[in-house]
Amino acid sequence: MTRHLDAPRDAVTGWQLLGACRTEAPELFYPVGYAGPAKAQIADAKAVCRRCPVMRICQDWALAAGEEWGVWGGLSEAERRSIRRRWALLEEVGR
Repeated sequence: MTRHLDAPRDAVTGWQLLGACRTEAPELFYPVGYAGPAKAQIADAKAVCRRCPVMRICQDWALAAGEEWGVWGGLSEAERRSIRRRWALLEEVGR
């Protein structure tokens, strides 16, 4: 099963204008590192995502666009990498 969406990386789309993150400091969603203060920052960013009306759309976009940095749709960089690895494995098994 392959999940791909057409997602221009430089275009702001309508759903982005509805995101809960629009009223937050962008730095919140781009922690430096993975431990200590960064771990708390990731949790804070995810809390914003959980109350976002477009969280799932954002998540799908970030995965389809290959977004490497930051918290998108409630997923950290590491979580998105893990999902993309699983998709690649499923795609390989399906061949």
